[in-house]
Amino acid sequence: MPHKKKSENLEGIAKRKGDHIRLCLDERSQADASVFSKYRLPYNALPEIALDDVDTSLKIFGKALQSPLMIASMTGGSEHGRKINTNLAKAAEKCGVAMGVGSQRIGIEKEDAKETFELVRKYAPNAFIAANMGAVQLNYGHTVESYQYIVDMIRADAIYLHLNPLQEALQPGGDTNFEDLLSKIATLTSKLSVPVFVKEVGHGISYDVAKRLYEVGVAGVDTAGVGGTSYAWVEAERARNEKFAEWFKDCGIDTDESVKQSAKARNETNKDGLIIASGGIRGPVDGLKSLLLGADLFSAAVPFLEAAMDDSPERIIETIENWKMGLRIAMFSMGLQNIDSIQQLKGVTFSK
Repeated sequence: MPHKKKSENLEGIAKRKGDHIRLCLDERSQADASVFSKYRLPYNALPEIALDDVDTSLKIFGKALQSPLMIASMTGGSEHGRKINTNLAKAAEKCGVAMGVGSQRIGIEKEDAKETFELVRKYAPNAFIAANMGAVQLNYGHTVESYQYIVDMIRADAIYLHLNPLQEALQPGGDTNFEDLLSKIATLTSKLSVPVFVKEVGHGISYDVAKRLYEVGVAGVDTAGVGGTSYAWVEAERARNEKFAEWFKDCGIDTDESVKQSAKARNETNKDGLIIASGGIRGPVDGLKSLLLGADLFSAAVPFLEAAMDDSPERIIETIENWKMGLRIAMFSMGLQNIDSIQQLKGVTFSK
C-alpha cells in the first residue's frame, strides 16, 4: 500500500531547495579528489585530422545534440529555481545540449510552483529535456498518471526516476519506503509516453542495479556516483549531524567504477541502453574519459550552477561553449574526429 504523508508546505519546500543550492556550492559537499585523475587520455602527436573537422554532434532518441553533454537536474519550484531554470533552458537551447530538470513533485502538489518547470520548454523548444521525480514516490501515493503529468508539464523527451535511499534516510522527514520499486518501475517503462531513465544522486549505481533496471525496460542509467556532490553530506549538514556527514559523505560507488559496471550490465541486457556519466565531471576532459569508459553522455551540475544564478544566461552560455570547445580539443589531441570514433574505443584501458 502507498505510504501517505502530510504534504510539505510550499515555504518548507522552498527553504529545503534553497538549502540544497547553498550547500551544493559549499566546497565541503564535494569529493576530496577527482575520481578521473587516475586516468590520462592517450595522446596522439600525429592525429592526421584538422581541429576544424572534429565533430561532437550526436543523436539520442532521434533528437540532435551538438555535444554529448547534459546539464544535470538541479532545482525548481521557487523563485531561485525560476531564475536557474530559465537561464539553463536558454543555454541548453542556444548551445544544443540536453538538460534535466529538478524534481517536479512540487509542481504536482503546488499549482503555483508548476510554472517554474513549464518555462523550461518555453525557453528551450528544441532541446532534449528530461522530466524528473523520485521513484520512491510510487510508494507514497503517486501513480503512472502522476509521472505522465510531469512529462506533459514540460513536454519532456524522457523522464528521470531518481533513486536516493541514502539521501532520504539522512533527510529529516525523508521518504524511506523503497519496497517493491522495481516492478513499479517496470510498469512505468511500459506505460509512459517517453523513455525512462534512472539516476542516483551522488552515490552510484552498481552492476546488479543497472542490470535489473535494463531488464525491466529502463532506457538509460545515469551513474551519479561518488566523486562530485555528496547529497549524504548535504542532508546531514542540513540536519546538523556532523557525525553522519563524516560517516556517509563518501559512501557509495565511484563514478568511474559505476560507469564501467553499468556498461557491463548494458552489454549483457540492452545494447541500445544509454549510459550517462555524472558525479565529479568537472570539465570536458573528465567527460571524454567517461565516454571512453563506456558512457554515451556526460552530465554535471555544480560547474554550471553558480553561473546559472546570474540575472542573464550569458555566463552559463559562455561556460557551456567553453566545455564544448574543450571536448573538441581533447578529441583532436587523441586523433578522434567524431563521436563514432569514441564509441569504437569504449572500454579502452588507459591510466597514468
